[in-house]
Amino acid sequence: MTDAQLLELMARYRLAYGAADEKTLAAVVSDDFQWHMHYSDAGEMNATGKILFGVEAMVQEIRRRQASWRNLQYENLVERAAGDFILQMFTASGIDEKDRPFHVNVVDVYCVSQGLITKKDTYWKGTWGRFDKDN
Repeated sequence: MTDAQLLELMARYRLAYGAADEKTLAAVVSDDFQWHMHYSDAGEMNATGKILFGVEAMVQEIRRRQASWRNLQYENLVERAAGDFILQMFTASGIDEKDRPFHVNVVDVYCVSQGLITKKDTYWKGTWGRFDKDN
């Protein structure tokens, strides 16, 4: 795929992701899609976070976040095509389900094969209520 085609694929994915649109997401990701989240919640010592398999699991996570996070804002979006990968960088902030503020810099790395997104690796770095001394 050309860089322009990769970025067009990402635009369709991004819109479907924001709407938790399972049908459109299924059209832009592979049947064996995986979402690797390289972080863990407070009290979890699993350094690799968790892995979601398939569109249904991805949509469940999106809907969980939509239902439980407030004042969510995305800023500073940058997307770059890089061969068979798409790099997406942005800042996210809001209030989580435990009323903790967060502000994170995010890097998502998307693998693309045969015109579909096959894998999403998510890396977060920033300030989250769980890092507070009292939490």
